[in-house]
Amino acid sequence: MTKRYLINVEPIEPSGIVLTIAELPRLVIFGQTAEDALGWAREAIASQLRDLPDGDQKPPPELVLGRAS
Repeated sequence: MTKRYLINVEPIEPSGIVLTIAELPRLVIFGQTAEDALGWAREAIASQLRDLPDGDQKPPPELVLGRAS
């Protein structure tokens, strides 16, 4: 089963976005575009999952976009 992570997307000035993930509070991703930041978020989450004892057996994360409240 694929693990889903709700990604909060917030624009930052002068340009770009910041992504945060409630389940991973220490992970903050900055990017010029949403596509770039989502790619980095996938890499960061996958890297953290690989470090777990059964990390090689876990499916890749599914990221679900949301909006910061």
